[in-house]
Order: sequence, then structure tokens, then C-alpha cells
Amino acid sequence: MPVMGTLDGKVAIVTGGATGIGRASAMLFARAGARVLVADMRDDELAKTAAAVRDAGGEVLAAPADLVQPEACRMVVETAVRAWGHVDVLFNNAGVGTMVVGGTVETIELERWDLAQDVNVRAIYLTSRAAIPAMRAAGGGSIINTASVSAFRGSMGRPSHAYAASKGAVVSLTRAMAASFGRDRIRVNAICPGTIRTRLTADIIERVERDAKEGQGIPLGRVGEPEDIARCALFLASDDAAWISGAAIVVDGGAQAATV
Repeated sequence: MPVMGTLDGKVAIVTGGATGIGRASAMLFARAGARVLVADMRDDELAKTAAAVRDAGGEVLAAPADLVQPEACRMVVETAVRAWGHVDVLFNNAGVGTMVVGGTVETIELERWDLAQDVNVRAIYLTSRAAIPAMRAAGGGSIINTASVSAFRGSMGRPSHAYAASKGAVVSLTRAMAASFGRDRIRVNAICPGTIRTRLTADIIERVERDAKEGQGIPLGRVGEPEDIARCALFLASDDAAWISGAAIVVDGGAQAATV
């Protein structure tokens, strides 16, 4: 995929930008010519991402923020607008995973259930609400939401009902937003990752990787890397995806196709 110049002149916000998919996406967006603001509540890791982007020649700002708070989301968008005048891309990637919010509706604690909905859904609502007026003023833009294949399937061996519910909500919210904001030339799409090698999958990655190499689970024979999702996000952020909106793109090495 061509990278250099794909996002020339664009301003991108990446939430959950401290590690994993967020860090890989910030790096790739910057390589493609975007000015990037990364937001996360993990200050130390966020600073490392910003330093890596800067060392690679990118223009970057770091915004420590708790994205379940409305004022923090407004601050993130306002920081980008003050610095660069507009916002073109919002990658709503902040999330909490199954290691933290695992369990069934019978076993998960209420606080953990609420955490999944707050971080995985509420943060998208709040950050999008803050960014849409800036995108409208700029003549349009692209919003990308991180969902999951868990929106479409359950797991008997590793249930996470709160996570699945939150990611199903992300897919539905994405479609509803696409229908409402297309008139403003704002495209809204979701990426549904399968098993990606990040801190959120540390408890299962070795097993899934072993199974994949043995021809089980993932037809392409390996687990995903953060860069695999970043490349999809770059496409959706770019003008190459100018007529794609309301889509939920599964990026899982073929695992979903192999189970139906």
C-alpha cells in the first residue's frame, strides 16, 4: 500500500494511542503525511509514542486524557484545532479488553460491566461529539471506530459478555452515525479486529499463535499485528475510501470466514 503522501495536509486524532494498535496507527498516519494528536490516559506510554513519531520525522502532539470524561474529549479536539486549524480524521481506538472485563452476565461485577461500556462506547460518543463540528467546518472527514469480531460471535471457552455487548454497540453506532453525518461529508466506519498481538490479548496470544501455525483457527496461519489494523485504518482515513461509509470491516486473517 502506498504510504507517503496518502494523508498529506490532514490532521488525525488517535485515541488509545499509547500502545498497540493506537501507536502503530499514529506512526503510520504520520508516515503518510498527517499531523497526529495521540490521546490516552497512560502518560508514560503516551510520551513514548509521541517520541517515536517525532523521531521518525512526524509532527505529533500528546494529550493525556481520560476519554470517558466530556471535558477531556473536548480538550483533545480543541488542542488539535488550536495547533493545526482543523480535524480530518478521528480514530476512536481507546478500549478495555477481555482480560479486564471478562466473564458472563452472571459472573461479571457491575463495575466491570460499566467499565466496558464507558471506555468502549461512551468514549466514542464523547470524542465524536466533540470532533464532528470541527470536521463539518473543515468540509468533511473520516471517523474510524475500533470494534471487534466479538460483536458477531461468542466464546464458550473465554466468555466476555460485557466486551461483546460493547463492541456490538460500536458496530451499530457506526452505522447510525454514517447515516446521520453523510450529508456533512463525514464518513464513519468500524474495524473489527480478530486476535491481535497487544497487551489486551497477552493471556491467549501464545495459544492462538500455536493453533494458527498448526492450521487451526486462523486460515492465514498467524495472529495479527497492530500494523495490520493500522493499515486498514490508514485506508479508511484516506481519500481512497471516499465512498465507503457505514462499513464494519473484519480484519482477522480469515478466522471469521472459517467458522461459518
